Amino acid sequence: MGGSDAFAEPKPYIQAGARAVILDKSGAVNASVLDHVLKKKPRGKLTKVIFSNGDQPKGWLPLLRPEEWALPSINVAKQCLGYEYWREPFPQEMKPIGSVFSDIGCDRQCDFCQTPNYHLGYSGMSPKRTLQWVANQKEAGARSIIFSSDQFLGRLLWPNGRDDVIEIMKGVREIGLPALWPNGIELRKATVSRGFNKKDSDLTPDDELIEAVWGWDGKVGSFHAFIPAERPIVGRESYAKLLPWQEHRALLKAIVRSGIPAITYGIIIGLPEDDEVALKRLEEAISELYQELITINPQLHFKVAPYSIFPIPGTPQMENLRKLGLLRFEDPLLAGLTIAVCDTLYMSYEEVSDWQIRLAKIGPSEHKLLSATPGFTGY
Repeated sequence: MGGSDAFAEPKPYIQAGARAVILDKSGAVNASVLDHVLKKKPRGKLTKVIFSNGDQPKGWLPLLRPEEWALPSINVAKQCLGYEYWREPFPQEMKPIGSVFSDIGCDRQCDFCQTPNYHLGYSGMSPKRTLQWVANQKEAGARSIIFSSDQFLGRLLWPNGRDDVIEIMKGVREIGLPALWPNGIELRKATVSRGFNKKDSDLTPDDELIEAVWGWDGKVGSFHAFIPAERPIVGRESYAKLLPWQEHRALLKAIVRSGIPAITYGIIIGLPEDDEVALKRLEEAISELYQELITINPQLHFKVAPYSIFPIPGTPQMENLRKLGLLRFEDPLLAGLTIAVCDTLYMSYEEVSDWQIRLAKIGPSEHKLLSATPGFTGY
């Protein structure tokens, strides 16, 4: 086993029958652990792992950087292609779907996220290596490509990072695979100030960068993006990597002007301080934003995806919710993202769930199949 939850609380996975839980998120120990479990001679050092018998080998192992991740064989890549995306109708002409995870780590310290505990810093593939992965997926039969990381723009922290982003996206277009962004790229980094938090930070949209990342010409570019929503009134302090509301609106409009045909707009509700007044204001603000966006592109496929807080084990958010007595399910994994698992200080988790249903109704009332061709009818 691996992943955020196993990393934070490995014991339940061992009790459930896992033979090993990997505690390294960079991939450096994966092959050696698999060799050990399969009773082969490990290819490298065994550390950063807990075995079912309680053994936890000590030792230091350097992190594996994305640039060093081995390309899969075409046969393996072919077996890993997907046929579903975002649990909604998706163009047949874009299936099967490939995947590239081009970077790891993050420069932020958000209280809801496990990533700071991995001590990875930030590391991204070079443009050349990223495009090798994209080409690998196309050779395996992919007709579109998912960029799974939400920190793709982390490379903007370095002097040549902006040029790298533009080079990667230019290369993806030349390879001919539509790009999909399911994980909510950090919008603050798509501004002139590149996400640096300074008093004089320029939060104006970087139009050239936005066109490179989200632009669509009817055949290539970015076909769909999950966009993390903002909390305009209450809750901004919990999500400090996001933008102030007015700047958020300006950036969303710039993204829609770039031509992207489909956006899933993800809202987090059920924050401890949420009440009816705050959620009504949120509803009004997002409804107004939606009207502004369809004025720019009347055919925009805009879907609101309201999520309740989904506290990840080992994060400050989880501990805070426990201390406040707001966590209604000790194991929130049993409920999942689509069901509220926490009360707020003013609302029950049942009321939060009702608001999820209500907010999901913002936008078009009729769903139709998305089409990748120009002039599709939306939904």
